[in-house]
Amino acid sequence: MKKYILLVLLTAGIFCLTSCQSKSSRIDDLKEFVEDIQKDSKDYTQEQWEKANEKFGELLEKINSYDDLSEEELKEVAKLQGQYAATVFKNSGKAIMEQMEKAGIALDGLLEGIDKGLDNEQEAQEE
Repeated sequence: MKKYILLVLLTAGIFCLTSCQSKSSRIDDLKEFVEDIQKDSKDYTQEQWEKANEKFGELLEKINSYDDLSEEELKEVAKLQGQYAATVFKNSGKAIMEQMEKAGIALDGLLEGIDKGLDNEQEAQEE
C-alpha cells in the first residue's frame, strides 16, 4: 500500500513540475529571440529588421493567445518588449542612416535643421 501511495505522490510531483516548466517555456522563445537580437543586430539592414519585427510580432501573438498567463509572466513579457524596443531603437540607426543617404538627404543639413529647431524651441520657452 505504501508503494502505491509513494508512486501516486511521485507521479503527481512530476506532473506539477512538468506543468510549471511548460508555462515558463511559453515565454522562453520570446526571451531567446530578444537575447539573440541584442547580440546580433548591430549591423542589421532594413530588410533584416523587417524580418525581425515580423518574428517578434508572431511570438507576441502566440503569447497573447494564452489565457492563463500569470502576473509574473506578463511582467516578463512587458520587460522583454521594452528590451526589444530599446535594441531596435539603438541598433537600427545605421539602417535609417543608409536609407537617408539613398534618399539623398544630407546628414549635415539634417543635423543643422535639428539644432536650429531645438534652438527655436528654447527661445520660445524663454519668452
